[in-house]
Amino acid sequence: MDKYDRAAQHIKESLNTKNLAECLSQTGRFSYCALCATSLSCLYKYPLNVDFKLDCLRVLCNHLKLMLQLPTMREMANCELPLDAKVYVRALKKEEVLKEGMMIIVQDLLLLAISNGTYDARWRVLILYVTRVFDLDINTVDNFELNVVNCLSNLLPVQTEQEQADAARRIRVSKTKRFALIGLASVGGGILLGLTGGLAAPLIGTGLSSVLGTSIVGAIGSVGGTAIVGSLFGVAGASLTGYKMHKRVGDIEEFQFRKLSTDIETGDIHLHITIVISGWLNDDKETSYSKPWEYLRDSPEQYYLRYESSYLLEFGKAMEYFFSFAVSVAVQESLKYTVLSGLMAAIAWPAGILGLASVIDNPWGVCCRRSAQVGKQLAETLLTHSHGNRPVTLIGYSLGARVIYYCLREMSQREKCQGIVQDAILIGTPCTRNSSDWNKISEIVAGRVVNAYCRSDWFLKFLYRTLSMHANGVAGLQAIQSVNDRIENIDLTDIVSGHFEYPQKLTEILMYIGVNVDESARIKLITTQSVPEKMCESLKINDDYTVKKSKSVIDLTTIDTKKNET
Repeated sequence: MDKYDRAAQHIKESLNTKNLAECLSQTGRFSYCALCATSLSCLYKYPLNVDFKLDCLRVLCNHLKLMLQLPTMREMANCELPLDAKVYVRALKKEEVLKEGMMIIVQDLLLLAISNGTYDARWRVLILYVTRVFDLDINTVDNFELNVVNCLSNLLPVQTEQEQADAARRIRVSKTKRFALIGLASVGGGILLGLTGGLAAPLIGTGLSSVLGTSIVGAIGSVGGTAIVGSLFGVAGASLTGYKMHKRVGDIEEFQFRKLSTDIETGDIHLHITIVISGWLNDDKETSYSKPWEYLRDSPEQYYLRYESSYLLEFGKAMEYFFSFAVSVAVQESLKYTVLSGLMAAIAWPAGILGLASVIDNPWGVCCRRSAQVGKQLAETLLTHSHGNRPVTLIGYSLGARVIYYCLREMSQREKCQGIVQDAILIGTPCTRNSSDWNKISEIVAGRVVNAYCRSDWFLKFLYRTLSMHANGVAGLQAIQSVNDRIENIDLTDIVSGHFEYPQKLTEILMYIGVNVDESARIKLITTQSVPEKMCESLKINDDYTVKKSKSVIDLTTIDTKKNET
């Protein structure tokens, strides 16, 4: 057995996939494609996504040998009326090859999605959506993605001395060429496909093709295979920790990504990444950035954005001083409410607090301006695909959420901005709640756009007391009116009492929103009964300690119908 056969055998055992174009019946192939078409109809109704839906269906029809059915599938995908997917699910379950489970369909879709070297966020949302249709655990998608990454990165052939010499020579003479830098790499270390001189690409292609058929992965083993694999993870390397600002926006002084540990051995890279952004700092330690997110498990590859630390620290210290002074003022004013919530209902701000406004207003104004510039810099980073061509989830609170807002707003004004951001979770966002602006940014996000707010956030209300934006309202204080139902408004008033509690209660907030957190943290919160009653009801905590799964966009009507039937 030569190295190619060994590679093929390893991939076959690791991925356990089948060539569904050959294994499914005519009815099965039609049902598979129709299920995806109905899902696309439910997920993407914007005109901006018409071309994507057509491209997606063209790939599916070609793969399943149903090109004659493409017009029919296109009509289904563009249908404005809700379509029932249950009939296609029932038909697929009758297929002999799917008796082992419907995960085979999900795996097939994922391999189709990355076959051209670009993992579009809308593809991943579709995959997660179909996974929920089959009532499968969303985490199985992450697990299979990890298996794919392992197959693409670990199956490097053992080179002879001559091959090593030839590879080294090719690298020396191709320093000015793009492909010399392509690879599954990180600046701090990792596997470099470029170091093999492209020898890994034919191996990978051969291995995958023998299992899946050339219709899905033939391109990976072709002459341009190295470029395709490199395209997924970035020309400059997979890890964002090596990102350098080549085009500075405004007067930004600090902008870099750091790895957020997940305490899980999954390797350095993944097919989906998550970037988290904090709102302020309490001290100058590195943990001030990472501590609030320590239990987040949204992706095996997670980063936090370190930005403008000196200004965030100044703002954090001003917040602490302002808060301690406000408590004494509240006592003097006899506001008998928990954590100053009575200030929200006050007709006029107490004179003592207004007298201290200068302490907080200046650092707040500076951080607001700089966070907007950082957001534009983040947009530049994503639009230039410094992270490769992989879906990105953005999560932030306070000024971190403001960074995300301005990032999405900047992206919405640029070309080719779709298919990059999968989900955007904005918590306590200090920015306008103008529905027109929010509807624009929701169009470029493939999955969820969440506005999590607290109605009793007196601090945020105070900061915006004199600004004209207050006419439209502040996103971190109330719901946003969405004409297209693409924006999820989540009220956190029963979880946090104000702006200061966001970092401390971030794990509870993420659970409530539906973002994956560490199992130990979830059980600890449940067993210690440290979550509000309303949150217990939403998460079904009293029912076998279960919480709702992370979702994308909306739940399928068929899922709700199925639950009602049972």
